[in-house]
Amino acid sequence: MDIKSAYKQLARKYHPDVSPPGRVEEYTKRFIQVQEAYETLSDPSRKIMYDRDMARGIHLAFNARKRYNCSDNQVSEQKGEWKSRWQSQLSGLKRRSESKDGAENMSWAARMRQQREEL
Repeated sequence: MDIKSAYKQLARKYHPDVSPPGRVEEYTKRFIQVQEAYETLSDPSRKIMYDRDMARGIHLAFNARKRYNCSDNQVSEQKGEWKSRWQSQLSGLKRRSESKDGAENMSWAARMRQQREEL
């Protein structure tokens, strides 16, 4: 399967707007992972760097925007940065979804979920 088509399929599957009501956090996390994986695998230089790091045994969430070095301190700091960035993105998504008032400001997927729940 082509990287781009696999990315599109997984992005549609795990997009937070189409997640089941109780699994928004899980879907958001997976959506971010899918997006970062696509950024890494679609860029040849980033893919080479990812393959090299995986061969060295670095099994952390790979961030395509930053290079991981081998030192344990740097790896822990980068893992902490990744976690804090993900948490801030998640809180931003929650804030935006809570600020939507009424069906006219809801996404199509949210309106479909609401209609499905009303039935």
